[in-house]
This record gives sequence, C-alpha cells and structure tokens, in this order.
Amino acid sequence: MFGKSFKIVEPKRFDIYMEEVIFYDGEAIIKIDCAAICKADIRYYLGNRDKKTLGLKYPMNLIHEAIGTVVLDKSNKFKVGDRVVLVPNIISKTREKCSHCVCDDPNLGENYCPQAIFVSSNYNGFSREYINYPVDNLIKIPDEIESSIATFSELISVAVSAYRRLDLSGNETIGIWGDGILGYIFCSTFNQMHNGKIIAVGKHEKKLREFPVHSYYQIGHKNINSEDILVAYECVGGNASSLAINEILDNILVGGKVILTGVAEDSIAINTRKILEKGLSIYGVTRSKVTDFEKALVLLKNESFKQDISKLILNEMQIRNIVDYYEAFEFERYNKELGKNILHFDL
Repeated sequence: MFGKSFKIVEPKRFDIYMEEVIFYDGEAIIKIDCAAICKADIRYYLGNRDKKTLGLKYPMNLIHEAIGTVVLDKSNKFKVGDRVVLVPNIISKTREKCSHCVCDDPNLGENYCPQAIFVSSNYNGFSREYINYPVDNLIKIPDEIESSIATFSELISVAVSAYRRLDLSGNETIGIWGDGILGYIFCSTFNQMHNGKIIAVGKHEKKLREFPVHSYYQIGHKNINSEDILVAYECVGGNASSLAINEILDNILVGGKVILTGVAEDSIAINTRKILEKGLSIYGVTRSKVTDFEKALVLLKNESFKQDISKLILNEMQIRNIVDYYEAFEFERYNKELGKNILHFDL
C-alpha cells in the first residue's frame, strides 16, 4: 500500500512524498490519526540547528507525538481498529550489546541507549498517512480516553520518566521552573504521583494561575527561598534555562537534587560554586520508554488529571493537505499560549 508523507527538505519547506508502506515481521501498519507539534519540530522547521546537523537530517518526517489506528497486525497483539499510542523511542532487537549497557538499568533504561532511534530526530517521524511500526512500541489506548487527550501521552511519559529517575520518599517539596506546556504537564503529573508540596516558578502569572500546584511564584520572587525546596526540575530550555538553573541553585536546599529537562542549543553559564557549596546532585532527563507511556495512560484514566490535560487543547485542526500542514506549523511557531493544537490527519 502507498500513503502520503510530508517531509521537511529545507527550512520552511515541506515536500509531499508518496511512499510504499511495507509490512515486516514484528511490525504493524498504522494509520496516523492525531498528532501534535513540539518545540523540537519547530527548530527543524525554522532551521535553528547548525548547518551540518540539518544537512544530515533533511529530508525527514517531523512529529513524534501521535496516535493512530491499527490497519494490519499479523502478530495478533492488536486488532484492526484498535487505537494505539506510538512510542517514538525505538530499540532494535538485533542491536549489539553496549560495553556499558543501560537498557536494563531501572533509573535509565532505553531512553539513554546510544543505539536508540528517536523518530523525528534521527529517524522519520509521524507526519504521514500510514506507517509500519514495531508492535513493541505500540500501546492500546483505553476506550475511556479520547484521542485528542491521548496525544499528550508522550509529554506525560516524559514527566513520568523524570519522576522515576529519582528515589523520592513522596513527601519532598518539589519546585518546577517553567510556565510553558512542559512545566504544566510536570506539575499536573506530579500532582497525581507525589504527596509533597509542588511549587511552580515562571515568568507569566497569567499562565501560572492555571497550574494545578500548591503555590506559584514569578521568577525573582524573594519568598521562593522560604519553600524548603529539596527537588527542582528545570523545564525552560533554550538560553533562558541559564536564568532558571541559577535561580534553582540559589533557592534549593543543601543536598538537593536538580533535574534538567530543557534543551539549549548553545552552551549556557551556571554557577558551579553554588553546586559545590550546597553539595547538589544534577541529573539530565530526556525522552521516555514504553513503561512510562503505559503509566501515562493509566494516569489519564483519572478524571481530574484528564481535565487538567484537556485545558491544553487550544484548537483541533484538520490536516487534509500540505497547506493545512504549513498553517499548523506557522501557528505553533508563534504560539505563546499555554497549550497547542491537536492535528487530525485526513490525507
């Protein structure tokens, strides 16, 4: 069978491809239904990476947040018509074992496998009509979870991954820096998993008022220091992450843990003296694995959590052609609201 495919071939230019979808053992054929655009997709769309990197990436299908419907699965793990989440972090069963294997480490896992393939980064993403995909990277969506809500499972899984990275007692005060969609999802997810106090810190009070937290502060507020924050998550990214990290270092308790989740393309400056003086531990968290997605879908069965996540849906856009696809990227390019559009593919 053949299907349409949108690939980024140079900054701000998509081309339409007609590609054959071939069935392989261990894979299912999926029709892509819903998707969402993330900041990484926008970087590739605008060409905000160095030229050498972009030269290795283009042409490529973007988007790694998507759900679809099973069209064919000869393994019989899924039925035709099942709605599934596509886990974008792929580990080949035939890979060579690393000299320092992390896949079986419960604190790391395949998130950090150097042989991992991540769609829309070093492998084609989900901006296509049909895709053949490993059945081990598909998770059935429970009937009570709407497709648009399930599209956020990738971001929720990253929050789950960031939480499990630490051995927390459940009573620590957690500070989350960042008032964008990632910070909101971290706050919402931790609200379901953590018994301790959750504090949000960001730039825009209008956004922070929407966060499901115990309290919030704007950046630079003198009372942040009074909250006894023992664990802090940076969810800012970009060059602005330097300000967030340094404010975390100023306000976190001695012996605290700092988790970095944002991506900065350029090197940033942080106050290493504070790290040494306070004996802090710093962790890097990226991506997620299949079990994190499974946990995300369990959380989405909770009605209060589902309501928190539904607030992030700004609009639902039909993607019928490449013009619609361009419009979706142009919207997200300038989007400063707390949330994103859900794209419904009807190619």
